[in-house]
This record gives sequence, C-alpha cells and structure tokens, in this order.
Amino acid sequence: MPLKSEQDARPLPPMPRGAPLPGTPSAGLRERWDSYGLTHVPYRLLMLARMLDRAASITTRRGGAVTLAEWRVAANLSRLGETTVGALADYALVDRAEVSRASHALEARGLVARRAHPGSRAKKLLRLTEAGEALVEDLGGQRRDFYAYLLDGLDEDQRRQFDDLLLHLAIRVEHYDAMLHEPAAGGDA
Repeated sequence: MPLKSEQDARPLPPMPRGAPLPGTPSAGLRERWDSYGLTHVPYRLLMLARMLDRAASITTRRGGAVTLAEWRVAANLSRLGETTVGALADYALVDRAEVSRASHALEARGLVARRAHPGSRAKKLLRLTEAGEALVEDLGGQRRDFYAYLLDGLDEDQRRQFDDLLLHLAIRVEHYDAMLHEPAAGGDA
C-alpha cells in the first residue's frame, strides 16, 4: 500500500525515556482544555482520545504503512486469535463495516487470511498470516514505546490510580448504556 504523503514516509522520532516532560500545554490546548470545566471531564477524555488517534494514525502509517483501522484489526486478531469480523467489532467496540473494510485491505496485502466458518455459511474466520504477525510484533513494539512515553513521569501507584479512575468511568458509561437500552417504564416491551 503506497504511503499517502512524504510526511508518512518520514521515520518515527525515537521515544525519549526519562526526559523532562513539556512544562506547559500550548495556548491552543490550554484554551480547549479550559473551555468547559471539571464537570466536563468526559469532553476532555474525548479530546484526548482524538489527540491519541491522530498520533496513532501517523505512527501506524509511518511505522507499518497501515491505517489506524487496519492496525486495530491486526492487533486485535493477534490478541484474540482466529475470529470473525463481528466478534472483532464487538471486542473493539467499533463498527463492523470498519472492521470489514480494514480486514479486506489487510487480506489484499497478505497480512490476514480468511477461511470459511465451520458453523456458518455466511461468516468467515480471519487470522493473521506470518507477515501479519511480523507487522504486529514490529508495530506493537513501537506502540508500546509510545505508551511508555505517555506514562513517563507517573509512578506505578499513579498509573494504577489513573487506570482505576478510567475504569470507574467505563463502568458508569456501561451502566448508563444499559439503562438507555431498557424498555421505558409502562411502555410496550
């Protein structure tokens, strides 16, 4: 798959370990971050998620010449093993069409193989090829370096506390989502 631009072809910068962290956010980030307040922490999480997606998209293009969606399919296939498009989409909480498009692109490049599902004529099972496994190993190392860079400066207790807070929010969202899908009281079920 050809790279989209010359910028995509540039090598990734090394991830500095133990380097001093930037002291202050840019003016633009500070303005967006402060535009609401502490009651809008979910907005801040969405903003951070978009920033992470942008950085991830650049690193997957440069590091492995795959799109972010393709990387996520390959990484999750590595974690789950042989599975279906639907199971991958459910696991990753993404749209099945996105997984289907990405898996077809990976298959066309010899990174994913597809075979008939023994229990369903309509479904196909996906698995990584040797080349796909090599991509995951190489790009996965780069991704782990990026994650280490992001968490640099936080000790183990801070990381655990941060993870616990994120899990708390995830549990609340999962509960809220379940409530949204419950039939209305007194309504037709």
